[in-house]
Amino acid sequence: MINKQPLSANATWYQIDELTPEDREWLVHSKNIPNEIINYAIDPYESARMEFDDEHHYNLMIFDVVTPTSNRATTEPISFLYNIDQPDLYIFTRKETDYVINYITKFTNETAENSQIQPIDFILNVAEKLSGEFMKSILNINRKRLSIQSSIKSTKPTQPAINQLMSLQTDLIYLINSLQTDHTLLTTLKKHDHNTLNSRQIERIEDVEVELKQALDTSKLSQEVTSSVANAFDNVANANLNWTMKLLTVSSIVLTVPTIISGFFGQNVILPLTRVNDGWIYTILITVIFMIIITLILWHYGFFKK
Repeated sequence: MINKQPLSANATWYQIDELTPEDREWLVHSKNIPNEIINYAIDPYESARMEFDDEHHYNLMIFDVVTPTSNRATTEPISFLYNIDQPDLYIFTRKETDYVINYITKFTNETAENSQIQPIDFILNVAEKLSGEFMKSILNINRKRLSIQSSIKSTKPTQPAINQLMSLQTDLIYLINSLQTDHTLLTTLKKHDHNTLNSRQIERIEDVEVELKQALDTSKLSQEVTSSVANAFDNVANANLNWTMKLLTVSSIVLTVPTIISGFFGQNVILPLTRVNDGWIYTILITVIFMIIITLILWHYGFFKK
């Protein structure tokens, strides 16, 4: 589906959502957009980068954005396509990334009468806003981690908490990778189009780079802390396992005493107390005494210390 709306006083932007074969045919034949560029633009697994088609003068920016509703990954690409000789802008979205259109609509309402605005200006404005979404996601991860971290002190680690911690680590990996590639594509854009970009646009690119760099530094710090919490969970789980194994070992040692004594008195030989009427009581008393002695010895050497 293609949704057409005014971008500025003399430009139009097209939202291409869930591209259909009819949409592709219109883009290729009516707008002279190469099929290869369209394939890059709609690929949900495409890495964030800049693609330059010097023959048709098209620039494709594949920018990773946070996708909280996606079942595929924490971040997914959204594609901005524009021609350096034309004022039109093409935005390729899917269900998980179409929320970006709200930012475009907001900017178009503010600059509807401005004929000097170029597509790259809108793209950079949107990119700056989307960079802030990365920081929000990282802060949300930190809040979840703090909740898990506090549970270590009060309760034993549970499987749901461990699974949630693993999920946070995975989210951070996606966020860090997307921040790095988004930062790289802006650097590539600045180097490739340095002759066509004005000073205001270059300054805006640098502003977005700063936003991405700050989010990247924060995400790396969050990843280190999350890994430390995960290691702490492992240590607590290992300590609990060692304590359990120690108790089982001590119990097996203590419970071996009745087996030895009952087996000793169960031999077909004449032994003290075997001919006494209440001999079984003495056998139990001997067993209990030896069990207490073994227990005290193990206690003395710290086998019951956690």
